[in-house]
Amino acid sequence: MSTDTDRNESRGTRRARIALLVGFVALTTAVIAAHRSPARSYELSIYEATPLLFWGGVGVAALIGVGIAVRGPASRRIGQAATLLAGASVLSVASLPILRGYYFYGKGDPLSHLGWARMFEIGALHPAGMRYPAIHSISVLLSSVTGLELRLTMMLTVAVFFLVFLLFVPLCVAAITDTGPAIAVGAVSALLLMPINNLGTHAVAYPTTQAIMFAPVVLYLAMGYASDRGDHRRLIGNATGVGLLLALSTTAVVLLHPQQALNLVGAFVLIATLQYLYRRLGRDHPIAAHRRLYAQSGLFALVFLLWSARLERVYAAAAAIASGLLSASQPGGAVASRASSLTLLGGSLEEMFVKLFGVSLVYAVLAAVLAVAVLAGGVGRIDDDGTAYLEYLILTGVPAAGFFVVFLLANAKTQYFRYHGFLMAIVTILGAVALTVGIDRLRGVRGRSVLSGALAIAFVAFLVLQAVAFYPSPYIYQPNSQVTEAEVDGYSAALEHRNESTAFAGIRSGPRRFIDLHYGTTTPAAERISWRRYVVPQGHFRNGTVESAFDGPTYVPVTEADVERETVLYEGFRYNEAGFEQLEQEAEIDRVQANDQFELYLVDPNASVGG
Repeated sequence: MSTDTDRNESRGTRRARIALLVGFVALTTAVIAAHRSPARSYELSIYEATPLLFWGGVGVAALIGVGIAVRGPASRRIGQAATLLAGASVLSVASLPILRGYYFYGKGDPLSHLGWARMFEIGALHPAGMRYPAIHSISVLLSSVTGLELRLTMMLTVAVFFLVFLLFVPLCVAAITDTGPAIAVGAVSALLLMPINNLGTHAVAYPTTQAIMFAPVVLYLAMGYASDRGDHRRLIGNATGVGLLLALSTTAVVLLHPQQALNLVGAFVLIATLQYLYRRLGRDHPIAAHRRLYAQSGLFALVFLLWSARLERVYAAAAAIASGLLSASQPGGAVASRASSLTLLGGSLEEMFVKLFGVSLVYAVLAAVLAVAVLAGGVGRIDDDGTAYLEYLILTGVPAAGFFVVFLLANAKTQYFRYHGFLMAIVTILGAVALTVGIDRLRGVRGRSVLSGALAIAFVAFLVLQAVAFYPSPYIYQPNSQVTEAEVDGYSAALEHRNESTAFAGIRSGPRRFIDLHYGTTTPAAERISWRRYVVPQGHFRNGTVESAFDGPTYVPVTEADVERETVLYEGFRYNEAGFEQLEQEAEIDRVQANDQFELYLVDPNASVGG
């Protein structure tokens, strides 16, 4: 009997190794296929423009990796290899703009951040003069060390933070419960990258996103500090190595983004308060025996206050929120506005919710069930320390949930989705713990292999659902965030050779971000430009009367991205195809600059027909 069992295990191990080999070959083939198919121009959908071979290879690799990891391989090394394969598959998707040779990825805020980073690089701005200088400083450091262009190292920095999230979520799960599938389930759950919602958090150089991706590092170190992990390596007095790392990590998250750091400051204060209450009341609970977080909380709060109190933007933001709360504006007005636009485009708010938050809702339910079980008295298969960590995590979500409600009531555009992103980082860990406990309980159930296979298929389905909504695309009624070299060159030439008395007006948005990129975000040259946010009135554009929209000569830049977005994705909802054609036909409009993806028109309402 033993011989038959050993033979079956050996056969199963051999099959797993062969499958993993196939998976790694498929992934390698996919990466090569993507790299050999660089973007030649603007792509409205990164999904459609990427070779099918990439998606097929990544799909095979993810299916094999997740399947083996979740089903519980006989060999630990095979389990680790399967987790690595699944992680590398998702990371390749997250790094797709780099693999496809995008000049830069991230319109809007990321262009401004690249402008800030360039100011750091040339010494025009000191990091201390900025609210959140971390990703800019990291990008500049990587550029100086590797010799790569700053735009590339900023994209690499984004990928590195995704990798940090993928590494530390499973570590947090394993710290809570050490049952067999903890690492695998934690890793696969992290691969879903649920904090990215493309409303308040994005897969670009966006400090809010990077701070959220870093949050599991702080949480993991806080767990280790609370249980005195590494206590035998004291440095000075009561200071330990893990305590020093925790202090450094909390400082780092303040530099990444103070808004997200405030969530953790509030969480630390709540956790320290809970520890105090357990000690004060003399309760027989593991939290009473944990190392107190008082000093770390005080240090964290002090660093946050010292860094944030000097920033005018902090006071302005607080005043804006207070004003929003006192006004009679409708909560969630930005979402309501988007809902009406979606209806006109043939979509619906319910459809978008399923696409963006369907998988997140499943994990939120799992996290809620686990939280109720913990508060009701504990969870089997999780020891006392693990239960205490779960209580800490539940408290960690409280400040972010509170801020979410406040920003929603204040109708602060879509900023409340930033707090949703932070909450989903917590939900990812809690949901993974719930799944780990559930899988562990199936060990003695008949047909466990069938259930494990079904769970693996469910995970793969979740990965697919999350992956197709990871990047902005027509699937979620958003344009690709690709920035082409021709677009940057076109704006740079236009800004350099412009008539300084002539304003610019953009399609849907003004040239502000490209001004930030070209001149630097806070340079005197940029701040002297008063027309940074000017746009072409859509009514005049649709009616072909752009020349009557302005009082004086105005530059109107039009990019290939503008045309694709407005005529293909939005089907002329604001700016129609006839309006773009009219730019070439009106006597008062001259094309003064062009490359294959950028055209600059000079609109002069005073020009004569015969001129």
